Amino acid sequence: MASNPSESASAPALDWATAEDAYHLVNALLLQVTAANDLIVLLATLLGEASLKRVVETHQWVQYQASRRHMESLQADLERFAATMRRLAAAQPDRPADCPEEETGAPPHDAT
Repeated sequence: MASNPSESASAPALDWATAEDAYHLVNALLLQVTAANDLIVLLATLLGEASLKRVVETHQWVQYQASRRHMESLQADLERFAATMRRLAAAQPDRPADCPEEETGAPPHDAT
């Protein structure tokens, strides 16, 4: 929070392009994390119980589990962020009526 009221008044608002870029970056990272988690589950299943026991006793597994728990704790924040982006996308005057976010929940991204 700004200590001086004039600081918050002079701070630039987040523009649509920056917000859209942030949304797409977050979405891409979440897709990557989901794919990595799915792969880890598959590999753990294929390892077998004896090998898996050795893996879950490592520092790397502890870090992975902590990271996974942290991502799960962010779920509500991510849902609020996505809802805000959908509201912002709907308020954009130059948006076509058939927006892709209806299918994916993601606002379309300009690849320019």
